[in-house]
Amino acid sequence: ILVIFYCLKKIIFIIVFLFSTSSILLSAPKKIASEGDFKEIYNSIVKIHAVMPADARTAKSLGTERLGSGVIIDDSHILTIGYLVIEAESIVIDLPDGKQVPAELVGYDHSTGFGIIKPVLSKKLKGLKIGNSDEVKQDENLYVLPSLNMGMPSLTKMVSRRPFVGWWEYFLDKPIYTYPMNESFAGTALINEYGEILGIGSLYVADAIFPGTISPGNLFVPINELKPILNDLIKNGKRTKNVKPYMGLTSDDSAGLVRIRRVNEGGPAAKAGLLANDIILSVNNQPISNMEDFYKTVWSLGGPGSNLNIEVQRSDQKMKFQLTTIDRNNYFVKPKYY
Repeated sequence: ILVIFYCLKKIIFIIVFLFSTSSILLSAPKKIASEGDFKEIYNSIVKIHAVMPADARTAKSLGTERLGSGVIIDDSHILTIGYLVIEAESIVIDLPDGKQVPAELVGYDHSTGFGIIKPVLSKKLKGLKIGNSDEVKQDENLYVLPSLNMGMPSLTKMVSRRPFVGWWEYFLDKPIYTYPMNESFAGTALINEYGEILGIGSLYVADAIFPGTISPGNLFVPINELKPILNDLIKNGKRTKNVKPYMGLTSDDSAGLVRIRRVNEGGPAAKAGLLANDIILSVNNQPISNMEDFYKTVWSLGGPGSNLNIEVQRSDQKMKFQLTTIDRNNYFVKPKYY
């Protein structure tokens, strides 16, 4: 009897073990393993063609016609990089089935750069799963998947996670730098081996691996930056918390100091009297040494509507200016369909 009881316990243990193991295997994400898997993913990739009016604030720097890609994230919304669609008076998307349909801007966030659009006419879409960009590892295979009407897919790897400072009042703490480069990066999804979205393509960078090294690659905005603001963008068209103020200038610090390169027409900096080639010395009596320092100091002083006391050096004179920031979304030209 004891032998029978012992055998019965062992059988039960084996059954429980097999059941639990099979449950784990069944619940584990499936890796991309075939051409069919890629075709399935491409059912969620679209081409984007946007046209901006001649008076768009971004027309001089980005042009009035923009092409790129987007990735479907649910049954009606498409995620892309915002500069493709901001201020657009016309957006057309090429769907995976070959049909072209008009679309509209749903939401834009300057802090991350994300833009969300949707077809004007109700259409059932198939979204990809949003992954976890904090878990991407340097040794894992990643896929850059633009619309096939825009460019070819490519295999890549994450080679760096370091801050990025943009001259257009833009800062990302931990973007994803990939190598080698894919030329069709704009709005393109970065996908992991499980078919999950890890980021959205934003830029070409010359030194992806390490600052100053010749290693042409791409910069992707991490998908985790979208998660806290996604509902806000869909419901309100923009984030409603932690809104960064806008000054309306471009600058660089390549010479070891922060120099204004351009003052945007009609923006707060222009109204305050700042000029191109002014060197930023301090903001509200806090010394400024580089662009990251400049932006973080300004952003720490409040949201849109905050008042800045900016000291600059103009030629051989030190001068002070009062600048009142605004919400950048209010500076853009609004699409005609708004």
